[in-house]
Amino acid sequence: MKAKSSYAKGVAKREEILRTTLEVFGREGERNTTLRTVAKESGISLTGLMHYFASKDHLLTEVLRASDRAAEARFRAPDAVRDPGEFLALALSANSENTARAKLYVTLVAASTDPAHPAHAHFKERYALLRATIVDHLAAEAREGRLRPDLDPDFTASALVAASDGIMLQWLSDPSIDMADHVRRVWRTLTA
Repeated sequence: MKAKSSYAKGVAKREEILRTTLEVFGREGERNTTLRTVAKESGISLTGLMHYFASKDHLLTEVLRASDRAAEARFRAPDAVRDPGEFLALALSANSENTARAKLYVTLVAASTDPAHPAHAHFKERYALLRATIVDHLAAEAREGRLRPDLDPDFTASALVAASDGIMLQWLSDPSIDMADHVRRVWRTLTA
């Protein structure tokens, strides 16, 4: 019985650390987010924090993984929006209300181009899953006769993901940009 209780406490502490990290990241930025600050604000020792996360890069990657798992669960929910363009538009709308998450995402996308970075595998898997989900949606639409026959599903999926990531980067420099509208318009143009 005690093992279950200890496990539950460990899971809760890990989730608290992830939430706190995003708050610190949003307030301090990537350079000034330190394990020491996260540990202090999480009410844990630095050694205790490092029991959960080996480095700041691992910690930041896990913050993003947790956010992506939550988004994937929302997409898989029975009442979820199934249209990929609309789903990405809604995700971008949520990001516009959480600048810290958007900044973390962009920071880790850039860092993940290094194969040694902890986020490398995450983004490789994330992009593959996202593109495959869009391709599957397009294939279903094509079977129903709702898409033009010359539409290239692989190109369309890659272009939509590129538009989504690209507009988020631009939005971080100019918050007046309507990311959701941009992605909806790109999706309509690609699938028209």
